[in-house]
Amino acid sequence: MIVPFYEYGHNQLSASSGHQLHFPLHLHNCPEMILIRAGSMRAQIGDREYTLQAGDLAIILPNITHSYHTLTSPEETLLDLITCGHNPQSALPRQLSGRILTEPVKPIASYHPDVAYAFSALLSEAGNTDSAPIVSAYLQILWHRLLPSLDTADAMTPTTSNLAATLITYVTERFRSPLSLDSLSRELGVSRFHISRIFTQVLHTGFYEYVNALRINYAKELLLDSEYKILDIAEMSGFQSQQTFNRIFRDFCGMPPSAYRKQH
Repeated sequence: MIVPFYEYGHNQLSASSGHQLHFPLHLHNCPEMILIRAGSMRAQIGDREYTLQAGDLAIILPNITHSYHTLTSPEETLLDLITCGHNPQSALPRQLSGRILTEPVKPIASYHPDVAYAFSALLSEAGNTDSAPIVSAYLQILWHRLLPSLDTADAMTPTTSNLAATLITYVTERFRSPLSLDSLSRELGVSRFHISRIFTQVLHTGFYEYVNALRINYAKELLLDSEYKILDIAEMSGFQSQQTFNRIFRDFCGMPPSAYRKQH
């Protein structure tokens, strides 16, 4: 199961494969790459939407908002996700600092053949503490082979996008706590009406819909990867009651949490 979150302190490279990925707009302070092995996915990267097909590689640079929504069934889908750390061994190449990619989605076959090889090798080696030097070497090969084919531009970010990134960062770090437009307004010094407008016009979702999406994604992980009772999962995910949790979970997933756990 792949669940990306904003992780400011993410130092080590992480890599995983999965059959589904649905996640609202979020960001990281380190690069992320996703390769579609089978199936298709809709992704928003920055202000643009893309449909990724089998063989497509998406590269997301640090602090670029992005979202994922798998379009095909789990049986038809296979996704590989690599989130680079920001330690000296896996840091973003200096040539890409302060830049954006004009074409963040391309077929992996359009890059040097070493890109596909290094990407697969990183998936195999990541998470093995004894492989740290190997992981670092493969990551350097990956970036070295990618750079000649990456088209970039200056990251001239308008104020609204800066605020959107601030809102995403704030909410994704605190979604398990009580949140409201009023509390964000007080903490960030921005009117609640302006915050609401940023969510609807820039992030294309409502504030509470976004918070609930984060909570439901977190709850789904707990349902699949833990033995916590559903009431405990509701509280750990930020819901004030199991009744509210059940209702919103059904709205998002089409079934109650108990059925989701049993089915998956």
